[in-house]
Amino acid sequence: MKKLILGVFIVVVGQLMVFNQACFAQFTSSDFLKAAGPVIRNQSGEGDIVALRGTNFGSWLSMEHWIGPLGYGLIDRSEWTASASANVSSDNLDYIIDGDETTRWNSSTNQTSVVDQSLTFDFKEKVVFDKISLVGGDNANESPNQYRIEISTNGTSWTEITSGSGSSSTVVDIEIGAVEAQYLKITITGTSLNTWTISELYLLMNDDFSVRNAMYDRFGVAKTDSLWDYYQDLWITTADLDSIKAMGMNMVRVPFYWMEVMNNDGSIKENAFTQMDWVVEECSEREIYVMLDLHGAPGGLDGYITSGQAVTNELWSSPEYQQMTVDLWKAVAEHFKGEPAVCAYDLMNEPVSNNTSFSTSAMYDKIYQTVREIDPDHIISVQAFYNFDMISPPNLRGWENVLYQAHYYNTDFYNWDSQNGFIQYALADMSWHQMHWNVPVLAGEYNFWHHLDLWSKWMKGINSFSGSWSNWCYKNNTNERNWGLYLGNFNPQLDVNFDTEEEIKAKWDKFTTPNFQRNDVLIDTITNFTQTASYIGIGDNVWFEAYNGSYISSENGTSPMTCNTFTVGETEIFTVVDAGDGKIALLGNNGKYVSSNNGTTSMTCTKDEIGETEKFYWINLSNGQMALLGQGGFVSMEDGSIPINANRNVIDGWEIYSWGKQDVQTSVIEYKQSINIYPNPLGDDRLLNYNLQNFNNVPIHIYNAEGQIMYTENLSGHGVVDLSFLSSGLYIVDLGSKREKLIVR
Repeated sequence: MKKLILGVFIVVVGQLMVFNQACFAQFTSSDFLKAAGPVIRNQSGEGDIVALRGTNFGSWLSMEHWIGPLGYGLIDRSEWTASASANVSSDNLDYIIDGDETTRWNSSTNQTSVVDQSLTFDFKEKVVFDKISLVGGDNANESPNQYRIEISTNGTSWTEITSGSGSSSTVVDIEIGAVEAQYLKITITGTSLNTWTISELYLLMNDDFSVRNAMYDRFGVAKTDSLWDYYQDLWITTADLDSIKAMGMNMVRVPFYWMEVMNNDGSIKENAFTQMDWVVEECSEREIYVMLDLHGAPGGLDGYITSGQAVTNELWSSPEYQQMTVDLWKAVAEHFKGEPAVCAYDLMNEPVSNNTSFSTSAMYDKIYQTVREIDPDHIISVQAFYNFDMISPPNLRGWENVLYQAHYYNTDFYNWDSQNGFIQYALADMSWHQMHWNVPVLAGEYNFWHHLDLWSKWMKGINSFSGSWSNWCYKNNTNERNWGLYLGNFNPQLDVNFDTEEEIKAKWDKFTTPNFQRNDVLIDTITNFTQTASYIGIGDNVWFEAYNGSYISSENGTSPMTCNTFTVGETEIFTVVDAGDGKIALLGNNGKYVSSNNGTTSMTCTKDEIGETEKFYWINLSNGQMALLGQGGFVSMEDGSIPINANRNVIDGWEIYSWGKQDVQTSVIEYKQSINIYPNPLGDDRLLNYNLQNFNNVPIHIYNAEGQIMYTENLSGHGVVDLSFLSSGLYIVDLGSKREKLIVR
């Protein structure tokens, strides 16, 4: 594969990176990717391992209002009817829904909650909305003084969704969470000497489905698509692709909404692939792969607004919507068959079936079989959502050339410990299924908020087992929680219902990437891992230290392996051997290989050759720590009470190890004599000096009197550690085979 290196001259002007286009290469057939066991390889699965590392193009071909300037779509009112309670006027109710804000309904009586004063609207079918707009008269005092709003699906059972006061404005905009209803009732709950007036009642929705259909109703399909083309040409440009290339990324995941490709009647649009063709061609020139992600399917595939259609989730029970989805992928497969720049077809984003007789796996199989009849070569991405327990393994349905994708979000935003524990769960989740299902894995979406050290831990960990990743997302209107590599565009949103075409375009002009803030700290963090391979020890002689200072021992192959010795001798040193597909093997001092024994019995160091049970993933964590995953599960030190086993599904305390390199000719005594720390007691500046002579990557752990770890790091040579955060007291400094007390005054 052509290596993703920045072998071009980069001119930096402000924060924009401009490339010499003549230096770009072009993907060829040798770059075509296929799944090969647990990894992805080029040359149609026969070449080098390729780990995909990139970002998501949120709100480009699939719109989300919190990411891009989507606006609100007006719900069609042509079939609505209105009625009034006995205590307000029933005259001119049609004025409320006639589209003319100069005509007005008036209650003809002062507002009061003593008797029922209410208006009821029948939409004639269920509709989904998340905003209510009441346009009143010229006098703000004639807006509802105090109100309660309820919804119903049958006209008899009512649910309150909001209440409040509207007397300070002639236009009352009420934002709510997305709801579905056929009836809406507005009831006066306060008292005012004024009557109440409504010129128009609007219901609005800001999901992709509603906004596109509202624009279809207003402009027609052709004009709407032309307007979206204008927006899409601004949101992602060649300059953005150059920026992604400069970050060292080799993949973009491109979410697209079904209405981008298909009309409401199920026919494929004439211009269905204009933007996709453009991004595939431009990315190919930059050696960036494109993953095509159906982010929202006809009828809704999970009911989430992020998938284009809030609340509605009818794909699973509608043969019509299922066939439309299959037809859509048939068109995509026919169009992109043989294209090496397309790395995978991502068939459904975050699917959640609400039909017990038709699972997500069944829908995947329906699409898979159709795609494979047309295109036997492209990788197909299967999403494990919410987790791997909810999807079939590939061998159960005969799926081949697939990767499995999961999305990882922990919304306990500010809790570092919670996020760190979640990362260890997620790394275990991905790597375990990669090894045991024998498929490549992709973290297709993730965010670890403001914890940049945990972003690093995450990407370092995935890189260590040749997994793939793409953050969510490239750019985002919000300025919070590292939701984008470019953030914070607060220019006015468009009003798709009332802005002219020129006004819409003028607002969209303000959403090119230079109008966002470059998120330098996140970009710098990610760039550190786009082109680097994580250390997995190949060729080194290493030892593994458990949380309590004990070391894994081969026991010279004479008995099951243990982790209950506190010195490093010959039996605690292993040579790391390349076992292929990003896996390692461990060669003991007795010339035998370590075996997981498939997790059915304790581990041993007795094998003459490397088989499947002698292969492990070396999973990097942080601060010089790692985990080992073998056939059967993660290696557990068993608290030193019994021989070690490779049968755990999670990475926790007993499955986490520090490690270090060691010359097998160096004795433990020489090691101890060569390591010095001073001063002790620690001075007022709390600076601890160390001199490790020629030793490298020596792990230092500092524990308090209660045994809690206060500091951990891998050190080399000599230097200073700043311990100013420690309070006065007695601590233990653990330097592998050397431990000593440290007094902090």
